[in-house]
Amino acid sequence: MSEYQYIHFAAVDQPLNDKQLAYMQAQSTRAEVTRWSFENEYHYSDFRGNELEMMRRGYDVHLHYANFGIRKLMFRLPFGLPITEKQFDAYAMELCIEWTKDKRGKGGVLSFQADADSDFYCGQYFEFDHLTAQLPKIRKALMVGDTRAFYLGWLAFNWNEVDLEPPVPAGLKRLPPELAEFADFYEIDVDLLAAASTQSSDAPNRPGDEEASFDAWLSEQSRGDLQKLMRRVLDGDAVAVRAESLAAIRNASGMETWPTTEGTRTLAEIREQASKKSDQRKKRELAAEQRKLDKRLAKFREDPSAVISEAGKLIQERSTTSYHQAAKLLSELGDAIGGEKGERLANEAAMRIVKKHPTLHRVKRAFKNEGLNYK
Repeated sequence: MSEYQYIHFAAVDQPLNDKQLAYMQAQSTRAEVTRWSFENEYHYSDFRGNELEMMRRGYDVHLHYANFGIRKLMFRLPFGLPITEKQFDAYAMELCIEWTKDKRGKGGVLSFQADADSDFYCGQYFEFDHLTAQLPKIRKALMVGDTRAFYLGWLAFNWNEVDLEPPVPAGLKRLPPELAEFADFYEIDVDLLAAASTQSSDAPNRPGDEEASFDAWLSEQSRGDLQKLMRRVLDGDAVAVRAESLAAIRNASGMETWPTTEGTRTLAEIREQASKKSDQRKKRELAAEQRKLDKRLAKFREDPSAVISEAGKLIQERSTTSYHQAAKLLSELGDAIGGEKGERLANEAAMRIVKKHPTLHRVKRAFKNEGLNYK
């Protein structure tokens, strides 16, 4: 399979100015660059732009995908991490989950990337439209204190089975669409996530849910400062105002912006629990499939002629898929009736079809594959 790479940057808070745009245009001669986005695909060669500097100079979200193991997401957080750096250290992983602080100010860039080989991921191609549309929402959630992406990253990238899990954030049982896309992008096993979420409480109605801390902080702000904040909200800067205010409240009170439960399990224990959940899920799925089959076969027994008629209609569609569907129907009809009677009924129906369409060799092959004797 040939190499493929996809590069995406997007500005969320505001468009690039002329100086920023000129810098982005200098990063690639082939990319589609605008004040709001930067996109390029590579079927050979590599992207040689400075990803971190591009995030510092105007873009707010970044995706780098390559079918040889690269799946990287970056988010610019202008008001810093939603948790203290000490709390972040519980989730941080070298090369995988990293925070790069700006030289000046509170802001920085948060990055997620597996330390992966070319065969780390199962899927060789990923549909990007859904994910790129969700990146601003993931960033927004991070800015207002949602720490679920940190835990999901740890779950996706960590292979040290003796490691103790970090604090388990609330709301893992029902991920919002943006975090479901995040989990899908990093191919987090559904049973592993289900096992991890058993220690997760329900998501709060709002991050923190600490009204007392909010009221205390608000009472300390001057009328002029509150008016400035409200003016920014009315100007469409509500997300940034909320993130900035929550950061200030967090720094002043030490409050936790998103509820968590203390991590008590090793990765090996979570994986063992996931294995049990996988076995249980597969049993439920098999039982559900068997119930569907039993119901379908019961209907076949009630009216065998309708099944034979449907098989004939499928043959008329003249496609390999429809031939296999017709063969499957007749085979299941034989199973539904059972015994020699069922076998004879299915075979006779197959014979009539072959006699009517003697030149359709793919039909004969499909019948043979289902064990039907059409001769």
